Amino acid sequence: MVRVLVLTKNILAEEVITKKLQHLNYEVFCSTSILEELQSTGHMSELVNYFPIIIIGETISSYELEIMLPKLKKQGQRILREMDHPLSEDEKGQLLNHGLSGYVQSNDSIESLRENLAEVMASYQNHEPGEVEAYLEEEPRGISAITLINLSTLELQVLEKLRSKPGEIISRDELCMTLWGNVSQSRLAQLSSLVKNIKLKLEMLEIDKEVIQTIWGKGYRVMQDSIVQNK
Repeated sequence: MVRVLVLTKNILAEEVITKKLQHLNYEVFCSTSILEELQSTGHMSELVNYFPIIIIGETISSYELEIMLPKLKKQGQRILREMDHPLSEDEKGQLLNHGLSGYVQSNDSIESLRENLAEVMASYQNHEPGEVEAYLEEEPRGISAITLINLSTLELQVLEKLRSKPGEIISRDELCMTLWGNVSQSRLAQLSSLVKNIKLKLEMLEIDKEVIQTIWGKGYRVMQDSIVQNK
């Protein structure tokens, strides 16, 4: 299964294209926290290295994209721009000149999206080994590897949100807003189930210490000094 990272300012805005990608058996991770970290600090989350395809959501302006691209292009992945309209040949040429691999639309048909991404993925698989492969070989099997191999998309989003503020308590309401854009009793119950599943999966991998701490009445936090490795 191929992993696709969608960088966006609003996860809910990506529901249509996310469902189409999942229908095509892509593992999709939409993230606002990776985008915010990149824009505010210039730091690229190590999670990015595990996604061969990155889609820049249409909620991100062209100006913001130009600022991010130099950093993103260093990672070696194929970068696609999400657009809300078909592009002319000149516009397509401009995208390629900026180092992007192409574009997608949320209203693309399943067939069109399938063929587009198959071509993009083929070009990625044929590229010369570089920084991404070397990084993956040297990277210890810590939180990042565990989340991508063992967790569902929602579970991964919970852990990534907590990891964006290590040592800080993030309320259950804030986590619900991040995942679904609303808070209700059913969403809170679903969140509890997601956190429980994450903890169980980490325990099954024989993690040495508690990674996610529940602060009753307040929320959850990832321990700031946690070093997570398989035994």
